[in-house]
Formats: sequence, structure tokens, C-alpha cells
Amino acid sequence: MRRKQSFIYYYIVFALVMMLLVPMGDSLHVKAGLKGVMSSNAVSVRFRESPDNGPVIKDSNGNEIYLKAGHELDILDTSNPNWYKVSLVYDGKEYTGYVSSLYVTILTDGGGEDVDPDTDFEGYLTAQGFPESYKPYLRQIHAAHPKWIFKAKHTGLSWGTVVQKETNSSVNKLNTVQCTSAYPHYNWRATNVNYSFTTDTWKPHDGSNWYLASKDLITYYLDPRTYLYENYIFVFESLSYQSGKQTEAGVEAILKGTFMAGTVPKGETETYAQIILRAAEESGVSAYHIASRIRQEMGATAGVAANGSYNGMYNFYNIKATDGPGAVKRGLDWAAGGEKKETTYGRPWNTPSKSIIGGAKWLGSGYINKGQNTLYTQKFNVTNSSSGLYTHQYMTNIQAPATECLSVYNAYKANGLLDTAIVFEIPVYYGISETATTKPADSGNPNNWLKTISVSGQDITSVNYVTEYTYTFKDSVSSVTVAATTVNSNAKIFGTGTYNLNPGTNLLYIDVTAQNGDVRNYVIKLIRGDANAGTVTLNSQTQTGVDTPINPPTDSIRGDVNGDGNISTLDIIKIQRIIVGLDINDVRADVNGDGQVTALDIIKIQRHIVGLESLY
Repeated sequence: MRRKQSFIYYYIVFALVMMLLVPMGDSLHVKAGLKGVMSSNAVSVRFRESPDNGPVIKDSNGNEIYLKAGHELDILDTSNPNWYKVSLVYDGKEYTGYVSSLYVTILTDGGGEDVDPDTDFEGYLTAQGFPESYKPYLRQIHAAHPKWIFKAKHTGLSWGTVVQKETNSSVNKLNTVQCTSAYPHYNWRATNVNYSFTTDTWKPHDGSNWYLASKDLITYYLDPRTYLYENYIFVFESLSYQSGKQTEAGVEAILKGTFMAGTVPKGETETYAQIILRAAEESGVSAYHIASRIRQEMGATAGVAANGSYNGMYNFYNIKATDGPGAVKRGLDWAAGGEKKETTYGRPWNTPSKSIIGGAKWLGSGYINKGQNTLYTQKFNVTNSSSGLYTHQYMTNIQAPATECLSVYNAYKANGLLDTAIVFEIPVYYGISETATTKPADSGNPNNWLKTISVSGQDITSVNYVTEYTYTFKDSVSSVTVAATTVNSNAKIFGTGTYNLNPGTNLLYIDVTAQNGDVRNYVIKLIRGDANAGTVTLNSQTQTGVDTPINPPTDSIRGDVNGDGNISTLDIIKIQRIIVGLDINDVRADVNGDGQVTALDIIKIQRHIVGLESLY
């Protein structure tokens, strides 16, 4: 009896010990097969050994692991709402650790259950040739809408080339973003063109509030993975008319809240929605696309292009209303037939129905039937080489496709059509990054240049484009006071103040942090006991006094000699002054790259201005 009790005692002790050894959290909260992906807001998220900001896990080479958007995860434990325990593959090796839940998207079917991989679907994605980085997003959408069809549109284009061609330059100004006093979006504006660092001013591209978009913003909206979500994927919807699936009710849902909703236009017998459906049937263009495009162009209130107040003409699509002053009237003149009184597409458009139907036919023949049959490819022409890649693009507004596709999605949703077989054509590029592009923060002004630097009375009041200086002092000078000002008043300076000087060379570092967080580093070399005491050296040129001429860096814009963001006759005048010795030499003036500034550089700029050749 005693031996039996002893056995039970030891069994209980053994069981208690084993319970202590087994992590209760894992046993209670692990969901086998639960998948996840780093969300689109993940830029460089630390992968940690333990929750609550534990040490960062290092890879086999001793480098800390940082995770970016699109990285696939196996989620092991969600018991801590702030930190998920995950396993993942990094550079071909498997690791287990913790990541902040703020940056993780759990791939579920919407009801809390794990998304089971569909073997046929997985094979289909591979057969289509979708990159691995697309697949986590497509799996999640497929789980919610198994009838949707995803087709890979292989462009045959390099990702790097596409980004380069779509980036704004002084020659090609392709992409704009709206910026107002309430929402200035300084960090979304281009700084390589139409911008002056020295005055911290941007020149609008169109009207008073449309500015050229930055390369980072363009790259974000170019990246197909930006749109791989249930609602935004409609940017890739095939825009062909689908009889029976696109209804009057669906069109009305798109027009809701505008002057066109449930309304019969002046002089017509049908409502706007009915006219749009007729336009879709005659043009072969999606009725929802027509309605969304008109809403995007016209807005909620009827303006000049929609009320017939200008010569009785209508242009609901703003066709040929190109950027610049008088754009709407240029479009209406085209709607009237132009100087040649053309009659194509049913012109003159002197009634709403003629404009809506004729414009739909113009869309079909000019874009949709030539391979630009999605909102994405109408904005970014990467498919229609016959009309000119990157140039034959419907709009400059970088955000237009994302806005329009939401109207289409909402129309499908409002009319119970989301479970139909909708076709999406998704561009594929070779050489695209493994992780999705992150949207640049709308975080303030990017200017982090200094305006002036002063070291104990030795002043420079024009310091743009130069970040390294040498100041010299007599041996009797034992300390200096360094002061500086920034071009932009919101930028912050670190490193100014009073410093003791050691004999010989002293290095001082000044950091300037822009309002958006970008940092520029300046190096100040302070030499005590130099024979040339009292001089300042910039880029190997010794200057005395103030207002020192500056040589821009070698990576500045070739041909834009005066730095105003444009190449014009003003730059020719600047080069002429350099040639005759009235201005200091400038690397941007060597347009042909022969190491000299001569009349040959002026000729190249003249040819560039009149369009005979491009400098880039």
C-alpha cells in the first residue's frame, strides 16, 4: 500500500514538473498552419528574440534581421496581442522569434479560420508566372472571392526602367499630385525639377495646386502590390463591357452624390445612368468604368464641361483638356471639332449624350482596345507600345486610379456582384524588389540644406550644394563659435555652439534634420595654426570674404546651370557668362561632358529646348 502511494506521489510530481516545462501559452494559443504576412506599413521592422523590445535576432552572418512588407510568416502564438511569435525563412534559413503585431496581417477568410492553401490555385499562380511577393496578397483575396480570375500581364519591362521612365524630369513631366494649403504634401513633391533648394519654393505644374510628384510617391503607385487588396485590386479590372453584369443600379451607385444621380440631363429623355449604359453597349467599354471616369473628371457639381455654357459644348471626360491654363476650354474646343471641324466620335458634342457616348468610343479605340484596358495601364502605359510607352497616358494625377477603382468596387458591392467571375489583369515586371514599396510619409518639408555658416566671424552666406568646409585660424585662437541657419525654418540644426580648438586639425560635424526627418551631414574642418589663417576652403577652392560662389555637386542636373529646375535660355546666358569669365565655372554647364565649357554646350541646350535632342 505504501509503495502504491509512493508511486502516485512521484507520478504527480513528474506531471507537475512536465507542466512547468511546457509553455502554457504555446499549448493554448498555437493555431497550426496560421499564415501571416508583413503588412504594407512595414519598412524595416526588427525581428526580436523575445517580446517587449527584446534583442534583435541576427542572421548567420551576424547581421540584425529587419523585416519588410510582403515577408511571409508562420504565426505560432497570438496570446500576446502586441507581439506575435512567428517563424520565417530569411536568406534561405528558418528562424523563430517575435514581431510587433502592428506590422502583421493574418491571412484569414474573414471568419477567423486559417486560409487553407488551394492546391489548384497555387499551381495556377505559378503557371501564370506571378512573382512570389504577389502571392500572399492574391491568396487572401482568393480565399474571400474564389470566382475572381487573376491574370498575369507580363510586360517584358524591367522594374528599374519603368520607375526611371515614369519619374518626372525637366523633359518628361508625367505625374502630378494635388497639394493645397491645408494639405501641402511637401514630402510628396518632386525636388529634382520645378523646385529650388536655395529658396525652398516649388513651381506648380498645373494651375495653383497641382505639383510634380516625387520619385518615391511615383514608385509606390507604380508598384502593383500597392493595389493587391479586395477593394483596390479593381485598378486592374478588365474594362470591357459585360452585358447583364453591369446594371443601371450599379451605375447609379457610382453617380450617387453628384449632379448626375437619378437625373435626366437638359434636352435628353434618358437619365445619365441610362445614357452611360447605352454608351457601354456601343463602345464595348465597361459601364462602371465610364461612370467612374466621368465622376472623377466632373466631380459632384456640374462645371463648364458638363453644363454647355461654353459654346454649347460638353466634354464629360475632359478629353484633350491637357495640363495648363485654359485646359477645360481646350477640351471643349476639341469637343466642337477643333479648327478642322472634325466629326470623329460623333463630334460636335453639343448634347450630354453625344459627349458621353462619343467619349466612351474614344476611350475604347484609343486605350482599352489597344491594351490599356485597366485603370492602371491607362495611367501608366506599360502595355501599349504602338502609341508610345510611358507617354500615351490618360491622366497625370498619380492618385486617380486608386480613387476611381474604389467607386467601381463600391458599385459591385452595393449590387451584390462581388461574387461574380471578375477578371483582373495584373502587370508583372522582371527585377522587381522582393518586398512591396512603402508609401512615403506625408511628413513635412524635405529641405535640409543650410543657408549660412559662420565660424567666429568668418561667414559664408551661400552654402547650398556644398557640405564640406575648411576654416583656418592663427595658433593664438583657442576656441571658436559656430553658428548656422537653415533654408527652411522647420529644419533643425545639431552641432553648432562654442568649441575649444586643439592645435592642428579639428573636425566638427553639423547635422541638419528636415521637417520630414531626412538628415544632411556637414563636415567642418577647423585648422588651428595654419599659415593661411583667415581663409575658408570650399571644394578645393580658397575664398576670402562672404557670399562665396559655390560649385554644385557632380550629380546635379546637367544643363540646369542656374538651378531653377528648368532648362531654358536663362541657362544659355549663364554659360555665356562662364565662357567670358564673368561667372565661376559650374559642372552643370559642361552639357556634352567633354570636360570643358564651350559654345558646343550652348548648341546642345538650344537643340534640347526646341526638341531636337534630349539631354537625358
